Amino acid sequence: MLSRIRPPLSLLLLSPALAAAGLTGPSNYWECILYGMEDVKNDQVAREIMKICLADFPDDLSVEEPLEGTPTECILKYGEDVSSAFAAQQIQTACNVLYSRP
Repeated sequence: MLSRIRPPLSLLLLSPALAAAGLTGPSNYWECILYGMEDVKNDQVAREIMKICLADFPDDLSVEEPLEGTPTECILKYGEDVSSAFAAQQIQTACNVLYSRP
């Protein structure tokens, strides 16, 4: 079963310390959402990924510096293969938080 989980999610589950350090994966909650929600097909899986991200990054909901790019580019990149409406909403929120300029 674990071999069927795609690499970003398996990294999320197996290496929280590395992920928290930003070495091999997300460095905050919103990046965790983007990496974990790619290709999600149903809402229940999306909710479980959200729980994992909240557990791994309970204090990292703010972003100091926006990333290069636009929210639209982010949504198109990470939301392209998502069938879950809940996952799509989470991706949109994450993209707006990570890529919006103040």
